Amino acid sequence: MSLEHSRCLTGHLRSLILLLSAVMTFAGWTPHVVRAAAIPTDGHGLPLWQVAVYDDFPVRIELSGRIDLEGLLSTVPVADFHREQIRPLPGGAITLETRVTAAEAAALEAAGYRLERLRDLEQEGRRAVEGMWAEQAAKGFADLETGKALFYPTHAQIGSDFAALAAAHPAIARTFSWGLSVQGRDLWGIVISDDVANTEPEPEVRLTSTIHGDEPVGMVMLYNFAFYLVDNYGQPGYEDVTNLVDNYEIHIMPLHNPDGYAAGTRSNANGVDLNRNYPDPAGTHAVQEQETLNFMNHANGRHFVISQNGHGGALVVNYPWDYTYTRAPDDAALIELSLEYSTYNLPMYNGSFPQGITNGADWYIATGTLQDWSYDTTGCIDVTVELGNTKWPAASTLQSYWDDNRESLMHYVKAARHGVNGVVTGSDTGLPLDATVTVTGNAMPVHTDPEHGDYYKLLDTGTYILTFSSPGYLDEVVTGVATTWGTPTVLDVVMDPVAHGDVSGVVTGAGGAGLDAQINVYALPLDQFHTAVQAQASSGGAYTAHLPHGDYRLEAVASGYQTVSQTVTIGAVPATLDFALGAIETVELFASDFESGLAGWTGGWGLAATGYASAGSLTDSPSGNYADNSTNIVTMVAGVDLTGALGAQVSFWAKWQIEDMWDGCFFEMSTDGGSSWTPQATAFTAAATGQGGQTPAGAPCFDNNQTTWVQNTVTLNGYLDRTDVRFRFRLGSDSSINRDGYYFDDFAVTVTRIQQGISPVPAAPGDRLAVDAWPNPFNPQTTVSFTIPGNGQADVQVFDLRGRLVRTLVSGFMTAGTERRVWDGTDEAGSPVGSGVYFVRLKSREDQAVTKILMLK
Repeated sequence: MSLEHSRCLTGHLRSLILLLSAVMTFAGWTPHVVRAAAIPTDGHGLPLWQVAVYDDFPVRIELSGRIDLEGLLSTVPVADFHREQIRPLPGGAITLETRVTAAEAAALEAAGYRLERLRDLEQEGRRAVEGMWAEQAAKGFADLETGKALFYPTHAQIGSDFAALAAAHPAIARTFSWGLSVQGRDLWGIVISDDVANTEPEPEVRLTSTIHGDEPVGMVMLYNFAFYLVDNYGQPGYEDVTNLVDNYEIHIMPLHNPDGYAAGTRSNANGVDLNRNYPDPAGTHAVQEQETLNFMNHANGRHFVISQNGHGGALVVNYPWDYTYTRAPDDAALIELSLEYSTYNLPMYNGSFPQGITNGADWYIATGTLQDWSYDTTGCIDVTVELGNTKWPAASTLQSYWDDNRESLMHYVKAARHGVNGVVTGSDTGLPLDATVTVTGNAMPVHTDPEHGDYYKLLDTGTYILTFSSPGYLDEVVTGVATTWGTPTVLDVVMDPVAHGDVSGVVTGAGGAGLDAQINVYALPLDQFHTAVQAQASSGGAYTAHLPHGDYRLEAVASGYQTVSQTVTIGAVPATLDFALGAIETVELFASDFESGLAGWTGGWGLAATGYASAGSLTDSPSGNYADNSTNIVTMVAGVDLTGALGAQVSFWAKWQIEDMWDGCFFEMSTDGGSSWTPQATAFTAAATGQGGQTPAGAPCFDNNQTTWVQNTVTLNGYLDRTDVRFRFRLGSDSSINRDGYYFDDFAVTVTRIQQGISPVPAAPGDRLAVDAWPNPFNPQTTVSFTIPGNGQADVQVFDLRGRLVRTLVSGFMTAGTERRVWDGTDEAGSPVGSGVYFVRLKSREDQAVTKILMLK
């Protein structure tokens, strides 16, 4: 079925507009643009588009190679440089087709570079689209139909057209929104499958585009692909379409950056390049934008096998990694997958890149990209598809783009089953399992969808060994698994359960009375949650857990009582593990509401007439603005003793007016009687600049304006062994510009502890074996605190997620009590480890305790 019937948008008037726009632009005239006042709004009151602003122009520069390019960028850092502007030439030379301002052009020419000014096809295309939208708006968009390749839809049209498509075909199409953009535009998507209302054991494929708002061709291709699949499903001659819809779940998300598309900009509304905004495998973590967080949340809630994100400005398929020259674990399969797209797009396959594909880092190193995050964090193989050298080609060329990309999209989706796939079930229940599938020699495992047990591992032609693992089941190793790229190998696996045993006991409170409690079970050594069982007060607090043989940590949790953990080994002989929980109370060890003066505080601050909930608060400058070039401190007179507490925090209400970037107020803590002080972070602090009164640089401090009272809290659980914990506020200013200053009220240090005078039934030996780390998350180091109840051998070791030993911190005889060791984030060889989750295990005698820590780089 042809797409020609679906929409008619071209006409003599638009052709004339395009021609005149192109002629005037090439001649140096600025094309006519639509007045902002004439632009209609969408259902959220947002403009359907904006008049794009251009203060640069395209040029071509011939360079001898990569070193020459680096020299150019070092001499003149071109603001608009992006790697899609690099065109490889035979012999290692490259062409750079970038956009420069007049000042950049002058600087480049002064540096000896020869610039060839190019026709501004990008601006021409955008201006023509703005004219087309204005023409449509003047007619009330009445001439629009659905499913035609020859136009650029507005963001609102995508939403309404997808809704109409799903309404007309509810059995195979379902729309969704995966959040809102910064400016409040919906992030539209559509799911296409033969039973779209239900999930099935079939691969989930994600197709996205236009993360850069000025690269819309991929958006148009995916918009049309949705109509192509739905319109032709079940039709004679379109058996390939029917096969995809019947055997795949296809998620199409055509417009990742609607704010940028409306404005004609690469970045989102905050000026951020969203394809440099994702957490990087190397450990860098930029502050994620709203669109990025929404995309990550959507991805983390699914089990995508492969995906692609569409771009413009080059003609190539770019595969991971982007951030490093090291090849990805699935490099061979990534090459084959990329060829599935480029082979069916002849202009791409025969273009400047060999076979139309490139490794991302080989092209040019980039960090924070969507494809690297997707592959590294979710296991979904994602590639970047650059659809053409011109970002905004004329609408009249979109049909040829569609002809070039239609079969590429079809074959790319189909490739989600290439390699080996199947369903993993348990022999005891016949039900699907949550399993991990590892290929020997390949460091990137895949996971089943627990709902259906299906898995998909892309593998190049070869013979492999696969290992299937699932908690509570024996590993299943399958050798000699032969695959041929393009022909799926189906391997269903049935796993046998490991032997099980029982642990039982009672959970009691003061006086031995049974409690209602939950027993959380964690599998060691990784301390992974396994299951939970209930203890009932009506049965004396009794519980029983039926568990696979192995080591576990059991955690008893009851409302109003301390939480207690113990370890146990499950074997052939039933185990007994009782819990005696002390009733807890929350107590303020120190509190100040400043209703009766400065009791408990000393320093240069004074009382203010107004407070958070009533009269009275403490401020650095009661009579007006704080002074220039000053350091004003107020300190707790005495410290508090946190020993014996189960948990602790400090909280206070505050408001402030402080010169941004130059003056600052620091909230600091001392654990040594005031000899040294450490700034503390709350939800309202920012890193100090190191300028003026904001020192030391990087320390958390309060600045700028917060005119309403906000509550600040700091957890003190890393200091429960300290006998003297005290706090102070320190305001520092520079030589000019002073403001009203900092106010705080209702200051309190609160602990949770076992009720005084009520002792639980004596705990079993080993109950006080404990290990913790602070700070957590951490970078670059954390302090590990560990406690054993009696003299003996103690081993404190760090493990990674796979249970591999990373570092031994302690191994030897230790006297009863608490000690600390600093882990600097290195392994036994002294090499820095990557960011991620690690586990610290304390083992003494037959007992062990585990805590989870997170390194962020």
